[in-house]
Order: sequence, then structure tokens, then C-alpha cells
Amino acid sequence: MSVSAAGYLRIASTDTAAWMVFGTEVLGLMDAQIEDTAGAQFLRMDDHPFRFMIESSDTDSLIATGLEYPSEAAWRAALDTLATAGHDIILGSAEEAQRRCVSAFATVQDPADNTLELYWGRNLDYVPLASPTGVSGFVTTYQQTGDMGFGHCVLPAPNIDAVTDFYTQLIGTGLTDTLYPPGMGGLKINFMHANNPRQHSVALFGGPHPLGVVHIMVEAQTLDDVGATLDRAKKAGCHFLATLGRHVNDNMCSAYILAPGGIAVEYGCDGILIDWENYVPTVSVEGDLWGHEYHFPSMDE
Repeated sequence: MSVSAAGYLRIASTDTAAWMVFGTEVLGLMDAQIEDTAGAQFLRMDDHPFRFMIESSDTDSLIATGLEYPSEAAWRAALDTLATAGHDIILGSAEEAQRRCVSAFATVQDPADNTLELYWGRNLDYVPLASPTGVSGFVTTYQQTGDMGFGHCVLPAPNIDAVTDFYTQLIGTGLTDTLYPPGMGGLKINFMHANNPRQHSVALFGGPHPLGVVHIMVEAQTLDDVGATLDRAKKAGCHFLATLGRHVNDNMCSAYILAPGGIAVEYGCDGILIDWENYVPTVSVEGDLWGHEYHFPSMDE
């Protein structure tokens, strides 16, 4: 296993100002106040300089997922493995790496055309998080194991078996759980973990999605943080894609809120942490222990 964590996301937005208001005033993330020549804006949640880069665009979608490797050697080994398997690798310039606050990165497409930015050597910012809404903190590290990333993202993968092989055999993640959601005709979701205790850092949804991401997740430290955030979301008029509930496989107690432009954000707490040396991948046929009543926008029209 090589991938250390899902480190950051690049998000395209038709209204970056609205996304920043949502990120800071609803989710409680911190404006990183990074000057960017291309006009992007950045959201922080810990000692990383940013976790979400919000970029102006004429569409709303996920641009890329940044996956971190523990060292330059591990990163180069992963690139060699991908190249040997016939995948096109585009090395980022020093200027582009500096913009992402990393030592070096390379871009590759997975078999479902999701864009990945593989990197090593994140430059940290040790200014303490100051949540504008008073969130006590976000779960991104664990004791001595180090960084666990921003949370997780669920990517569309209609050709899920080929994409799963790509992540497990070439990129360097491990299969945690396969979920067959009830009532979805045998569709499956594969959950993959990185080399940290988080139950999954990337998941693959066995179907398409117009925004290039099914949802992204951030984990707050306490249930009170989650409850207060949901109150702010309701006051702000945000659409709740799913009410509060608890998942079966990762134990996350969460709700789903639509960001400006439609990307779903799972906001939760209590996710389980796993010792991978003593774990056997599971198969789930239920998604939730309780709650998570879904209200897709088309259902309300």
C-alpha cells in the first residue's frame, strides 16, 4: 500500500463567492486567504495550507482529487507502475506544484476518466485553525499515524471492476467494503482505504454522475459540531440531500448538504478507525443503521 491519504480536492464552481460563503459560514471551514494568480480561492480545515481549491468555471464539477504519497521514492515507484501498465502520466511543473503547496505531483486519469493528482511532500501551515463558526475541529489526523486527509470522496465508476483494479493494483489503496445498496438493482459501491486508519478515503460508485463526484465528506470532532452546522445549513436555505443518519460500514453519523452548484457534502462525526493488519474486507447489503432519508432535488420539483 502506497497512498497515505486523500489530501485535497480541486472544485470547479460557477459561483466561487457563494462556495466560499457556504464553506466558511455553513461548514465552518477557514478561508486560507492564499493569493492565486488564476483567481482560485482556498479552504482550510487543519495545518495543511488548504484542503479545497475552489476554481472559477462555467460548470460545476470536481476537477481533480489529490492523493498523497509518503515519500518521493514511493511516489516515483507509483508513477513507474502506472507507466508500465500503459497509463499516460503528466508531470506538473515546479510552478504548478508550488500552487498546490506540494514538492511534486503528476496527473493521471483513472479508467473512468476521473482526474487524479498524485503528489508527495505537502508544505504545512502551522497557523492554528480558527473556524469562523466555532467548529471545535476536524478529524484529519490520528495520534502517531499522521495525516488522514480531508475526509473522503466518492467517484463515479460505471466500469467499477476495472477502476477498482486500477486503485488497488496500481495506485496503492486497499479494498475495505463492497456495498450493494438496497433497491438499486445490484449496483455496487467499493470503498477503498489509504495507509491511515480512516475506513475509506476514496469510494467508487458503479454508475455515472454529471458532476464528476457523488459526494465529498468532512468529519467534525463532535456531534454538537455537526448539529450546529445542520442548523446553520437550514437557516441558510441549503438543500438537504439526506437527513441525519448513521452508516453501517464506517459508523459515520452524518447528513448530506448540497453546496452551491450541486455537489453533495457529507458532514459527520464518529467515523470508525481501523487497524488494517487485522482486518478482512466486508460486504454490506444495507447502507444505514438508521436515518439518512434521501431527498434528491428532482423529487422536490
